[in-house]
Amino acid sequence: MAGRIWLGLIFLFFGIGLLLHQMEIIHLGQVLSNWWPVIFIIIGVIQFNHRTSLSAITGVIFVLIGLFFFAQQWFNMNLIAYFWPIIFIVFGFSLILTRVKQKPSTHRKGKLNSFVLFSGTDVKSYSQPFPGGNVTAVFGHAEIDLRDAVIAEGAVLDVSIIFGGVTVRVPKNVRVEIMGTPIFGGWEDSTEISSNDGEIPVLKINCLTIFGGAEIKN
Repeated sequence: MAGRIWLGLIFLFFGIGLLLHQMEIIHLGQVLSNWWPVIFIIIGVIQFNHRTSLSAITGVIFVLIGLFFFAQQWFNMNLIAYFWPIIFIVFGFSLILTRVKQKPSTHRKGKLNSFVLFSGTDVKSYSQPFPGGNVTAVFGHAEIDLRDAVIAEGAVLDVSIIFGGVTVRVPKNVRVEIMGTPIFGGWEDSTEISSNDGEIPVLKINCLTIFGGAEIKN
């Protein structure tokens, strides 16, 4: 819910900015050129709201990226020349330190919290019931297998993807409801429902995809 509120605020302020621009009170292009790094900080704050250690790491990364670009503008420092070399160095270290083939990790109870940065992960859940959780993939891919889990009533899975991908596998007796806003990205629901019961479990998935994609299947 917090992510939707922040996203709503972004659209609200952007709409107000367009209105003030049309009224010639402000120059929207100039404002955006000076304040666009705040988008990264907002994403970081959204991650803090999940109140998990993994989400906190993601939040710190995005806040630091936002502050990095603010310093670039405000102090007229040529920091951008060092940004991509640092990214490549971090990526190189992650490849060296990450095992070529990782064994799937197991999730058995509580909320699922998975964070991927410049790597991949494979998580299989046996949680009964499965209450939901958070999955974040930044320059990486996460495979989440829920086929042996029992989806709890009101289960919500928050999926955040930045230059990456997430695959979620669900049982065939589960109905998936996806909502969110794709930003140069999207998602695909290819699930099938085999249950003939009148009432079946529902898994709600909130997606934030920025230059990435999510796939939900059985």
